[in-house]
Amino acid sequence: MKHTRIRKVAVLGSGVMGSQIAAHCVNAGMDVLLLDLKSDNPKRPNLVAEESIKKISKMKPAPFGLPEFAHRIQLGNFDDDLEKLGKVDWICEVIIERMDIKKDMMSRIDAIRSKGTIVSSNTSGLPISKISEDCSEDMKQHFLGTHFFNPPRYMKLLELIPTPSTKPEVMETIHHFCETVLGKGVVVCKDTPNFIANRIGVFSMANVLPYFFEGKFRAEEIDLLCGTLAGYSKAASFRTADIAGLDVLQHVSQNLYPAVPDDEKREVFQLPEAYKKMVEKGFIGNKARAGFYKKMQTGKGREFHVINPKTLEYEPQEKPELEIVKEAKEISNKAERLKFLSNHDSREGTFIWEVQRDLMLYSANRVPEISDSIEAVDRALKWGFNWEMGPFERWDALGVKETVDRLTLEKVSIPKVVKDLLAAGFTGFYTTDLVFDPVSKTMIERTPIAENEITAVSIRKAEKVVLENNSAALLNMGDGVALFEFRTKNTTLNFELVQTLEQSLDIVEDRFDALVISHDGDHFAYGADLMEAMGYAQKGDFEKVYETVNNFQRTAVKLRYAPFPVISAPFGMTLGGGAEFVLYSDKVIAHHELYMGLVEVGVGLIPAGGGTTELLRRGMGKLVGEADPLPFIREAFKTIGMAKVSESAEMAKKLGLLRESDLVVMNRNQQLHVAKNEAIKMAQSGYQAPARDSLMVLGNKSLSVMKLMLYVMNEAGFATEYDKVVGERVAFVLAGGDLSEPQTVPESYLLKLERDAIFACLHDERTHARIEHMLKTGKPLRN
Repeated sequence: MKHTRIRKVAVLGSGVMGSQIAAHCVNAGMDVLLLDLKSDNPKRPNLVAEESIKKISKMKPAPFGLPEFAHRIQLGNFDDDLEKLGKVDWICEVIIERMDIKKDMMSRIDAIRSKGTIVSSNTSGLPISKISEDCSEDMKQHFLGTHFFNPPRYMKLLELIPTPSTKPEVMETIHHFCETVLGKGVVVCKDTPNFIANRIGVFSMANVLPYFFEGKFRAEEIDLLCGTLAGYSKAASFRTADIAGLDVLQHVSQNLYPAVPDDEKREVFQLPEAYKKMVEKGFIGNKARAGFYKKMQTGKGREFHVINPKTLEYEPQEKPELEIVKEAKEISNKAERLKFLSNHDSREGTFIWEVQRDLMLYSANRVPEISDSIEAVDRALKWGFNWEMGPFERWDALGVKETVDRLTLEKVSIPKVVKDLLAAGFTGFYTTDLVFDPVSKTMIERTPIAENEITAVSIRKAEKVVLENNSAALLNMGDGVALFEFRTKNTTLNFELVQTLEQSLDIVEDRFDALVISHDGDHFAYGADLMEAMGYAQKGDFEKVYETVNNFQRTAVKLRYAPFPVISAPFGMTLGGGAEFVLYSDKVIAHHELYMGLVEVGVGLIPAGGGTTELLRRGMGKLVGEADPLPFIREAFKTIGMAKVSESAEMAKKLGLLRESDLVVMNRNQQLHVAKNEAIKMAQSGYQAPARDSLMVLGNKSLSVMKLMLYVMNEAGFATEYDKVVGERVAFVLAGGDLSEPQTVPESYLLKLERDAIFACLHDERTHARIEHMLKTGKPLRN
């Protein structure tokens, strides 16, 4: 359906959430107005909003896609600029969490807004219907609640809360906008206290606190057992509390307790006294640099200490050595692993079972109170708290019937939704394509995560596999478009993957019109498989090393000159060889959260899959008239030599890693859909591969400049002796060698220089040391 276009957004309230919501709207290309209280300074009436933007501009991770995006926000104040609300499409109120103040603001908005303008109140728990109850009928029809999660740019979840008066078409418009334009994972909630994610997530966190404060388990043990091992987030329980803020969790719990008088687990929200004392002492988490964990200076340097629940003093962490953990880590399937942990006959196994039991019972008892959708509950927890498994996925992992039998032995009441599931003859809340609907008590089709979502998994289920092995697959997306999917562990680019890509190019030429390169993982590619390369080098099998390098470069370059359009759809970490595949694609459909870079120098190598040559090409392509090319060569040299990694797709454009013509998609789940459509469009428009051209190089003129840069960095201590050696190898390629004067050279000439340079690196023991160190520690060696 056609949706009302939202182009201009006003955010009211420039606190931590308001200013970051404004920043994310700017990232998405919106015109944004940010208002707050008027300053007492007559010369700077917008000082409150100005200071807020200045504060978030220093945040890490950065709320803005590029630092300069901060200047795109129009600042104002409630006294002088409220009438500007009459010209916006969406008003997002994010002021203090007090009902009287919010209602007063709504009456002011109602008097100014244009008819049909959508208004939302961003709150973590106030009753949405009550906020707008005194407003006009048109405002009520265009009003809803929003609940962004902090930080808004990075957290996927956005809860939308309609009131009984909200028009369905208004919900459809804002749902489409938030999902497609802002890139959010949208969950529609009922207007109940703390909605879905905080209601269950805060319960889950509060429920483990007594185990710590009563001295049953150390914080390190709980975080180990309640992290990714058991399907939660990497931050686990107490690190999550430190990130969110202990004061925030206390505030949410205090608000929840009186709001849920009939909640069977209401007392869990009465937090332990020692927790309250931590808040009183200012131990409120990362923003205070002290929470459950605190970074302390020790004889070994700075390291994290953990708080003692009795003394509230910080002490060194203990590394838990638990047999159950060692055994569980051998189980790769997270559902099977959770079942093993919950059934383990040990102190830790009992703890995990009790935590799972309480979470599953609490979540099941909240249906239909907080939601009629099993999917909505699971998605809210996965997207809002970064859990790997939602509550109902846990029921299925442990086995619904087996869990009910165990609960019956423990004399625990079984939630109605679980009884209904079993009475209807189903054994789990999910099947491959279906999910249990508590309303109809039948299995219904699972809904896509986003409109027009395409996944490699769904293509494979449709039996459209053209070619596959352990490292990669070629899939048929339909409409003449093929998808090349990476399948290696940690999405590294090994020999088999590259060989399969080259083979796939021949298949696509014969059977398809276009090729998309992407997959369903969390990160696009971490670069070459260093372990594989190191294995060849250690065996002295340099013929295999040469073959690997030659194959990689030949295949990467083939992407550009294939007789059909090649579209890359990168996301997350896109490093080294992965970045080179992207650089040689005809078009890129990048996810906004793109961390892309040619980082090979960190392991003593140079980009030799055409990356060095391509950055030179792009730099020289910026020349206008008789402009001096040296500044552009220097920038390419710095990008490679300093292993710069973009912090967004927009920054990748600034670094020359993406072209201005490449597209940026905000919603990761819609990326393949956009990439497929772009591939079709290019193929249908009569695509022709580019001609092989020559490049201008400056020879010694630029080589001497880059060597001077390395000398200065080495003298200043920013570059080690081996950094200097590797850097000179990069410089030699960018200069086109030690040519006596500038001249044009064929691309093949520069590609050979790349190969010669990386072979020199691979014969150097200092590169071997860097690779070994990276494989062992995950950190670069400065040798």
